[in-house]
Amino acid sequence: MASGNPEETYQFEPMHESYQNREARLRVMDEQGLDQTIIYPGGWALVAEEYVKGVEPLYANYHSFNRYMNEVWGFNHQGRIYAPALLSLRDLPSAVKELEYVLEQGARFILLPTGPVYGRSPGDPYFDPFWKLVNDAKASVCYHISEFYYNSQVAPSWGYDPNPIHFRMSAWQWQNTYGQRPVEETLSALIFDNLFGRFPDINVLVSEFGSEWVPHFVRHMDKSRGMGRNGPWVGGQLDERPSQVFRKHVRVVPYPEDDIVNVVKRLGYHESIVMGSDFPHAEGLANPADFRKLIAELGESAQDDIMYNNAQQLITR
Repeated sequence: MASGNPEETYQFEPMHESYQNREARLRVMDEQGLDQTIIYPGGWALVAEEYVKGVEPLYANYHSFNRYMNEVWGFNHQGRIYAPALLSLRDLPSAVKELEYVLEQGARFILLPTGPVYGRSPGDPYFDPFWKLVNDAKASVCYHISEFYYNSQVAPSWGYDPNPIHFRMSAWQWQNTYGQRPVEETLSALIFDNLFGRFPDINVLVSEFGSEWVPHFVRHMDKSRGMGRNGPWVGGQLDERPSQVFRKHVRVVPYPEDDIVNVVKRLGYHESIVMGSDFPHAEGLANPADFRKLIAELGESAQDDIMYNNAQQLITR
């Protein structure tokens, strides 16, 4: 909660038809003036990587869920609703097989968990058969805040519950094991491992991690590249600064409570920022178009890009 008030509580509301039915969602989108949406699943769908043990059960779950999402929402429904397909790199042959399936079904977005891949970086050339398929399809990879690795493997070293209920998770875990650290480590791995140098048609969309970490993160990557110049580069040395790779290939959805104008000013550009809303969650706006008010200090062209063009480019490539 942005207020920082420990007494602030969550309040549930009844499920709306538009949360469960794509035709109802399209009607709401029309009312709100929304052209297209990338719509994520919620709840347990995002945590299979953490809790489903074994290769066959995991990919069976993912295949079943992907069939459901495509049938009920659509990987590409009328060119307006785009549901990401869920995938894992736990087992490369299984990942490639499921990726081939969802791409054949029209998936434009592939949702992966943040974090390491069982002793490897996700940018390791070992996974290039997977990444080549993504690249050839000009699909985009999505990262959404979820439970994997960091609470179970990192939090206990600091004395915290490895399997906390989210409503009772510590402030330290919200900041470090369920906040920006997982996505920072994942993105820096992809960039430092030269994934985008090998596969220049891959883009990344980062949702529900906020954006205020981005300016420091990209500058820190540039410094770290210099400090590590004599270290290992498993995907080959970079041809340009990590910050420039980020600018070209990564899009980030801010929280409404972020100082988005300041983020853009510190970055010096706005191409990496895209509008989003997670309503009725706390980090969402009931009327997504109100996001424009949060960036009113920016020029009209920048507002249009953040509200529409930056995300639309991910769809129409």
